[in-house]
Amino acid sequence: MYDFMTDDFGVGDYDTPTGHIVPAPMDCMSCGVCLGNCPTYLLSQDEKEGPRQRIRTLSKLVVEKSEVDDEAIVHLNNCIQCRACELVCPSQMNYSELFDKAQYKLLDQQDKGFYAKLALDWVADKKKLKSLMPLLLFYKLSGVQWLFRKLGLLKLLKLHIAEKLARLPELKPLKSSYPTNTQVKGKVALFTGCIAEHFDRKTLDASIKVLNALGYEVSIPVRQVCCGAIHYHNGEPEAAKELMQQNRSGFNHQEFEAIIYCVTGCGSQLQEYQLVLELDDNDSAFTAPLFEVSDFILGHWDDTLSINPLSAKVAVHEPCSQRNVLKTQQAVYDLLGKIPELKVEALEENNICCGAGGSYMLSHPHTAQTLRDNKWQHIFNSGADYVVTSNIGCDMHLQTFEFKNHPVEFKHPVTILADQLYT
Repeated sequence: MYDFMTDDFGVGDYDTPTGHIVPAPMDCMSCGVCLGNCPTYLLSQDEKEGPRQRIRTLSKLVVEKSEVDDEAIVHLNNCIQCRACELVCPSQMNYSELFDKAQYKLLDQQDKGFYAKLALDWVADKKKLKSLMPLLLFYKLSGVQWLFRKLGLLKLLKLHIAEKLARLPELKPLKSSYPTNTQVKGKVALFTGCIAEHFDRKTLDASIKVLNALGYEVSIPVRQVCCGAIHYHNGEPEAAKELMQQNRSGFNHQEFEAIIYCVTGCGSQLQEYQLVLELDDNDSAFTAPLFEVSDFILGHWDDTLSINPLSAKVAVHEPCSQRNVLKTQQAVYDLLGKIPELKVEALEENNICCGAGGSYMLSHPHTAQTLRDNKWQHIFNSGADYVVTSNIGCDMHLQTFEFKNHPVEFKHPVTILADQLYT
């Protein structure tokens, strides 16, 4: 049942950056190590909501190419895709790749719904998304938002969860280039993704500020688009590959010392372009190396920078994409350690997903909100003044928690550093 080594998926060899989907001669050993890190299993204590049972379903769909019942598909789709199981798996199983292939096979059997299709269309087209921002700003500031909430129209339209995620959008576009005022050490490109330019401008501005202070000119390639993650993980690999090729074209037409991303969810997908696009070893996805912004800043730190002290406590939330895929979370602690007087601690149970999971917080609100609420209990217990996270999805999801007078402020770690940078 678990002989994934022999499957060809119809498109050739499926090596991963660390080996095959399951390294020979091991298959899933049903050891259960993964269960202690699986958020849906921990909530339900139901074996069907854990990786072992889902692997059996994946085997039927992807390897045996046989039918599975509706209940099995429901349990499979309840997976958040946090990839915590991969991190602890003795067999080094690439569960995520199997899951994505299964989603493609199930595409004809599952109706995404009107809003899901619309969202996929919007994030794939930055011009369409940009055209919606003035309307969103009007909605948020004109009193229409209050009226819709008061009349219960959002629940009627099934938009009440998505509406909570929406922030005041930034309408002013980023410039194509941000030169440094110090001695030039190099030129880097900044990946902005599909929504960060409008909903997380503070992080992008902070990243540019710190990179400039380090002596790097920052370029914002205008032809860049969505990373493709949301399409790829929702059974639309061809649409995802088209976006990936657009990004390759957008970033590879110039020489950069590095391509830097601020959102770890995007970064985890960018790092897998080589695999998804099935490029050979002589054809790199990008001509410049990819870096998570905290990791790059830490690796190119200048001890002559003046950092103002901050007498506060920070709790670090480690996004699953950073902890389980990129494995760059230590850079956040080390970077924040550059700020005098700042107390930095890990948020309790960072190994358990917060429930955001890309579009999961919209498609599975009950599970997502339960995990969010659990995470907030740890935030309360931490007594932190700030919670930092390197993924905008986690940030937006966690801030939907309804609590008056939030005792903490959410920031990207680089934003805190930029605020304390003496210029």
